[in-house]
Amino acid sequence: MSGLSLLGAVPVLIYGLAGTKLMDELGTDLSMAMGAVPGQAGTDPLGASPDAMLQELGTLVNTVIVAGVVLALVSAIHLLIVGVAMRQRRWWTFCYLTGWGECLMFPFGTILGVFTIIVLSRPTVKRVFGVT
Repeated sequence: MSGLSLLGAVPVLIYGLAGTKLMDELGTDLSMAMGAVPGQAGTDPLGASPDAMLQELGTLVNTVIVAGVVLALVSAIHLLIVGVAMRQRRWWTFCYLTGWGECLMFPFGTILGVFTIIVLSRPTVKRVFGVT
């Protein structure tokens, strides 16, 4: 029954990881949007003006920021869904595969991902999820 007691802690940790991931991404992206990205004015070998190059760099940075925010929101929502599914003891395969995906979010996600995989691999936890 020790696997079942550990199963209660995993969703809470996943909620924390989702919030941490979201705050980390948004904080970094917002600081970049406010001008924390160093830009060097220089000359282009093809003859473009430095102002045009900086404007294109600004467009690229804004695009990357928006993509990062969207990715962080999707990641946070995904982790919240997994936490809810674990609390409700549903979607074992989805939760297990997310544990493997969490391993890519170094360092906290790696620790939580390994912990999730170990807990979900226990036979008592599989029975609670209805997996044979």
